Amino acid sequence: MKNLKQWAAVQELYNPKVPILRIAKQLGMSRNTVKRLIKLKEEPKYKRSHYPSKVDPYIDQIITWRLSPEYSFNGTRIFRELKHIGYEGSINPIYRALKKIDEERSDISPNATVRIETPPGDQAQFDWSTYEVEINGRIRTVYCFTMILSASRKKAICFSLLCDAEAIYEAIQELFNDLGGVTLELLIGNPKALVIENNPKSEDEIKYNPQALLLAAHLGTELNACNCYWPRTKGKIEKPYQYIEEQFIKGNSFKSMEDLNNRGKEFIREWNKKMHGTTRRVPDEFYENEEAKFLLPLPNTKFRLKPLEKRVISNDSYIHIDTNKYSVPVKYAGKQLQYRIVYGFRIELYTME
Repeated sequence: MKNLKQWAAVQELYNPKVPILRIAKQLGMSRNTVKRLIKLKEEPKYKRSHYPSKVDPYIDQIITWRLSPEYSFNGTRIFRELKHIGYEGSINPIYRALKKIDEERSDISPNATVRIETPPGDQAQFDWSTYEVEINGRIRTVYCFTMILSASRKKAICFSLLCDAEAIYEAIQELFNDLGGVTLELLIGNPKALVIENNPKSEDEIKYNPQALLLAAHLGTELNACNCYWPRTKGKIEKPYQYIEEQFIKGNSFKSMEDLNNRGKEFIREWNKKMHGTTRRVPDEFYENEEAKFLLPLPNTKFRLKPLEKRVISNDSYIHIDTNKYSVPVKYAGKQLQYRIVYGFRIELYTME
């Protein structure tokens, strides 16, 4: 500010006919200063001198410890951790660095996100949501399982009355089957059926459910659990649920769970034919032209969490399950069949072969 005022005064008084010595005496400065300010055609800008600090070599690590959701360390914790890796300064420079980091962060919207795109066949995302749906005149809570191919945005859907491990494993297999192949990676949430432990504040490895790992090995994919409490990690699969509710669930009723599933799959097939707002491409066309060839083949057999149960069919051609009776073709009367219940509403029957 002082140099700016001096420059302005010199520029105002300077006249080629006025001796520099007179200007210097009038303003109380040396002749050399007057000469220097006369030569400046623009006002001088203040520049803060930067002196190296002992904390400078550690600034990237400080930013990570401060801003990463896995850490969010305070100043004293950062000071202690830096001492372990060789920092020899005091805590004050750390506080100054944190103040600057926090000020810069306050200028950035908390919703700001760097979008990540993956190559074709590399990743699928899996999740589910609950809806209140009218089924056969009765309001039921149903679970909507969905999967999306991260590259093409091709989607698949199925509905269940249950959300236990068996239903989740069944849905993953059914949705991969609907998509026509398996991706190298499956991005998932953190339910106990899939992930036993995923502590964001710990450096320990994620502990997956052993049965989930067997399922992944059976499919030939690799599980990747997203960060806890950070749904934007799998934002591609989170976003469609509002659209499904607004465009399909609301105002509709269904005769049965099978009717809900059939109409839901038809809804998704039509949706896959529309241009995607982000990629500006039609998912089905992207899938057919680029992604399908990169998908891994589906296994020939299905992974089952539990073995099939056995029942002898009554002479009047009924199978007894729990307290209910269901008719079967008469040719199986008196024979032993195997069965399992899928999604809490569907019964699959198998011969012993």
